[in-house]
Amino acid sequence: MPVPQGYYLIPPSLPPWANPRTIEYQEGDPIPRGYALATRADRTLAGAGLVTFGVSYALSFTVAGIATLADEDFDEFGPLFIPFVGPMIATTTLDDVEGAGVFWLTMDSVAQIGGLLLYVAGLAHEEVYLQRQFKVPPRSAEDDAASRWPTLSIGASSAELRWRF
Repeated sequence: MPVPQGYYLIPPSLPPWANPRTIEYQEGDPIPRGYALATRADRTLAGAGLVTFGVSYALSFTVAGIATLADEDFDEFGPLFIPFVGPMIATTTLDDVEGAGVFWLTMDSVAQIGGLLLYVAGLAHEEVYLQRQFKVPPRSAEDDAASRWPTLSIGASSAELRWRF
């Protein structure tokens, strides 16, 4: 019976460069050969913090820049160039700021501070993942016993038959 094209008689063993550099890790998962546990800052939280702060500060910076260039009056809108507390200072320096203006300036300040807190939380919280090691540990006796069968690898422009004994 012929083997359909694209199928392997025996699953191929991938060369080290074909394996992913990192793999997500859940507590209790087995660690594959050639990988080790590593930790890094939580990139999701840190990224969310940077985006939250960046968008809200860019809004303040843009409003301050346009108002300063148009009116040439730095005293009123100048505090908006200061991150985190600038919008709160601007509520006291701007003329005719009531109700909605105070609300939006307060929300801008809260968003900037919230972005900072998310970023710090992302740096403080570590996520565990599996990282590929460039030096693979030596094979154990169990691995050698399991590799007594031939391995057939078929690629796009090559084929390989490997049998260890």
